[in-house]
Amino acid sequence: MRRVNKEDEITYHEFIEALAIVKQFRRQVSELFRETEGEVGSLPKFIGVNKDTKIYRLPLSTRAMNVLEAMDGIDVLEGSTEDLARISLGDFLTTPHAGHKTIDEFQELCMFVNIPMQR
Repeated sequence: MRRVNKEDEITYHEFIEALAIVKQFRRQVSELFRETEGEVGSLPKFIGVNKDTKIYRLPLSTRAMNVLEAMDGIDVLEGSTEDLARISLGDFLTTPHAGHKTIDEFQELCMFVNIPMQR
């Protein structure tokens, strides 16, 4: 066991002060973790998507992907996100099973990737 020099020793009072700082830091870390976790959870799901991303690789819901497969002129396997610019909002409204949530999902995707959605 290593011997501690007298000058390296801390007093009981210094120990209590250090312990109080550690406890305060622990609370701050917990609060910071909660704040950061909330920020990370609010990141859009389309964070890694760009205009060249293949449609089949998009993080879309199953219903949204089924709507795209049902639409004429969209090749889900070979098409890219940029191909979605050809679809108008009216096309979505007339496609079976394309509800408000699905349309909102496509609008969010187009907005995030900076693709204009036709009206």
